[in-house]
Amino acid sequence: MIDGPFIAWGTALLAFVRIVTVFVQAPIFGGQHFKAPIKIGMAASVTLLAFPNLPVPDPFPSDIRGFLLAILTQICVGLVIGWVSFLVMATAQFGGEMLDVQMGLSAAAQADPSSHGAVNLLRRLHFYAAMLTYLMFNGHHKMWEAIFYSFKKVPLTYFQMTELQINTMIAQGSEMYRIGLQISSPAVAALFVAQIALGLLARVAPQMNVFMLSFPMNLAVGLMLLTISLPFILKLLEKRMEINNEQVQQAIIYLIPPTATPIAQPPP
Repeated sequence: MIDGPFIAWGTALLAFVRIVTVFVQAPIFGGQHFKAPIKIGMAASVTLLAFPNLPVPDPFPSDIRGFLLAILTQICVGLVIGWVSFLVMATAQFGGEMLDVQMGLSAAAQADPSSHGAVNLLRRLHFYAAMLTYLMFNGHHKMWEAIFYSFKKVPLTYFQMTELQINTMIAQGSEMYRIGLQISSPAVAALFVAQIALGLLARVAPQMNVFMLSFPMNLAVGLMLLTISLPFILKLLEKRMEINNEQVQQAIIYLIPPTATPIAQPPP
């Protein structure tokens, strides 16, 4: 028979695993700005705050195999919530990456603390612009609300991953590339026209060094269009963050299992 302290500590551990896993992918918290000890401490603090209102799983796993399966389910739930939350940041980074490639800034990569590696300049600019927009519109508060909402809806021992949920996540991933293309489309279109003009100039005046002329021209045109379109990019990111909050809530709803035998409870 399972005693009360074991159920209490087990429930807290399952909630802690879900929160830590969300931090792996969540915006801001998932980057290298926060070291692992800080993330663990924050997850432990949030678990302590949520513990009085955590629903006790019924039935609770009675052996180590069932408890390990329950931990695995919480990892899956946390990854889904964190991945959907990070879509807006990934969209901004993809748009900046396209601009870096088209403007010839791919070779000017610098160290980025958010990814702990070399990242191109405009990709990093778009990421920090999206991060500031995320903080301005209380996206981090929405993420905490989503975590606490998941505790009310998704049990701590099992969940469901249906075909609808998988197809929805694939569609959201493809939407990221479409929005990223919209972010970079003004500058990319202008650079495409500039390359055509340089190609015609090379045919008209072969003695000109068009190759060397293209580098400063691409930078000038790209930065000019980026400066003009930046307010519209921020408005687009703001709109996508509002949609992303609804997507996180929808992802949690899709994880709600039907009334059935939990997968973390082994058959007799």
